[in-house]
Amino acid sequence: MNIIFRPQRGTLADAMLEKQEFNNETEMKEYIVKQWNNIFDVEDIVIGKAPVNDTRIGWKDTVYVCVKKMNGIDYMERYGYPQCIGYCATQY
Repeated sequence: MNIIFRPQRGTLADAMLEKQEFNNETEMKEYIVKQWNNIFDVEDIVIGKAPVNDTRIGWKDTVYVCVKKMNGIDYMERYGYPQCIGYCATQY
């Protein structure tokens, strides 16, 4: 199943300039880790479970892409939730 990802940026327009499409979730996660210079692992990436229809761009099942820890900071331990770094969808 194809999946599309856009990073979290200041504006939606800026984020859409960096969108990338992948063959599967694993490829997407590996790309994200590389983009972040390996400051976290693939296993640290979690995908949200509450899809939203983003009518601005036509992504029908947009969910958060988050990391549980980064640069030695464990967000789950410290805050109880992961840090959002972008969004993905499979219906776009």
